[in-house]
Order: sequence, then structure tokens, then C-alpha cells
Amino acid sequence: MVQRPQLGLFALSVDVRGDLSKQQITGLLQTLRRVRTPATLSLPSPGAHELVSRALVEPLQHDFAILADPSWASQQAGRTKFARELARRVNVATSNGIDVRTLALDDTELTGNLDLLVKHRISIVRSHSQAGFQPQSLRFGIWQAPVSFSLPSASRWSLVGVEWAVSRALSKAAKARDLVHIVTDANALSDPSVYSTLDRILTLVQKRQAKGQITAVTLGGLVDSLTPQRRKQASRSVLRVA
Repeated sequence: MVQRPQLGLFALSVDVRGDLSKQQITGLLQTLRRVRTPATLSLPSPGAHELVSRALVEPLQHDFAILADPSWASQQAGRTKFARELARRVNVATSNGIDVRTLALDDTELTGNLDLLVKHRISIVRSHSQAGFQPQSLRFGIWQAPVSFSLPSASRWSLVGVEWAVSRALSKAAKARDLVHIVTDANALSDPSVYSTLDRILTLVQKRQAKGQITAVTLGGLVDSLTPQRRKQASRSVLRVA
């Protein structure tokens, strides 16, 4: 079922697949702070990473996601491995004071096992295969966040084209109560042209927010906007043994 948020929304996801330099971390957090845009930071195992520890004390309430790859989150990997790896990564996050509500799929798809997400209180899934501007309701109270744009883009869009397309999408989102969701790679931001493009997009988002046209949210915040009255945890009857 397609579900529209109550307001036009903007979300930024930043995938972190490896180590980042202190300069990269400082630059990213300073940019987000300047444009007042919280981000969903996706890591393979959110925990003892300098970006995580520094983001936790930022004035903005950044969100954290588990970045899931095919080695454990694909259909071929199987339910048992998925359950074990998901539990391990959630436990690492929890032990570091991190509340994880998002599973970000990286080059893989989740065809089942939604009950295991409920078990670990994960309420939203992000998938690159789901493009567009409208969140969808799955089963057991789980939501799916579409990816509107990737930066850098592997499609026909040039960086300038992406800026134009995002601007147009934000205008439509403000009227149609859609979600504009950009996913970028943290290491790609070392490229000055990619960084400058994202910076200009976020500055545009900030201006739209100031005019009351759009609201910037994390993916966890997106769930709250879709379900203002938070649903009770799903019954244990949906939780099959892994």
C-alpha cells in the first residue's frame, strides 16, 4: 500500500562502507550542522566508529541504520544467517547507545524475514530497487523508503542534471506531500564536484524549510510522520523462530 506523509519531506542517507578520515568526518558533520539537516548514517555495524561517536553529540538528531550487503541479507544467504547477523549488529549498536530503526539494503533485496525486523524493533527498510517518492507500507508495521536520487548518479543524470531534478522534485513534494530521498556515499564526497553538488542541494532544502515548504527528516523520523500514533509492538505470533 502506498502511503503519503502529512507534509512534503526530504531525507538524506549517507552510506559509510569503510573508514573515514577525521577531515571527512568533520566536513560532513559541519555541513549538516550548517544547513540544519539531520541525516541517516548507514554503517555495516553501527558502533565503535568515530563518525558515530561524534554524530551522537551533535546538536542535530542524526539517525543510524544497518547497511546490509548480499553476504548475509540476500535470499541466498538464508534466514538463519540473516537472523544471526542482524542480531549481532543490533546488539553492537545497542551496546554503544544507538537505537537502530532502519535497515539499508546495499546491492541486495529483502524478500522475506520481515518478522525478524519486528523482533529487533526495526521499522523501515531502504532499497535502491524501489525508486520514487512515495513510502510504502509492508507487513507487520514495516515501511519501505524509496530512493529518489543517488549521488553520484550512475544514470543519465549529470551532477547539474541531478540538482535540477531534485529542485523540481522538492517543488512537487511540497504540493503532493511526497518524500524526496537522496542516498550518497561518504567516500564519494571526497570528490569536490560531488560534495559541492550535495552542498548546493542541502542549501536549497534549507531555504525550502525556512519557507515552510518542506521538512527534513531522518528515515526513523519518516516512520513517525507516517504513523504519528506509534503502533504497539507486533504480537509474538508473527515472530517465527530463526
